[in-house]
Amino acid sequence: MNFYIGNSIDKIDIQGDNVKFSDELIDFIYKLSKQVSFDMSKLYEINPYEDVVVPANDLSQIIEICNYILDGSLLQNFEEPDEGNLMVGNLVKFAREAISKNVGLISIGD
Repeated sequence: MNFYIGNSIDKIDIQGDNVKFSDELIDFIYKLSKQVSFDMSKLYEINPYEDVVVPANDLSQIIEICNYILDGSLLQNFEEPDEGNLMVGNLVKFAREAISKNVGLISIGD
């Protein structure tokens, strides 16, 4: 899935800036959530196969989840930890940018 900044699926530029999140990473985060006491549901419940609007009021929580993953080095057992950390870090940057524009994110599924 790819994340874009915006509030409407119809108004995003598919050719524009986006953050790619692999299906394997979402699956890994879901499995990881079963092993930690931190609630990661706002992130792993985003359906990677559908187009989803992530409202602006969810972005702070998504940033917290991503920072928890990065700060705890929780992707060290992911098949490509450096790539996973890059995707999570890029999502933090994108979410912060969306907050600064007072909009949400759009996830375009595979």
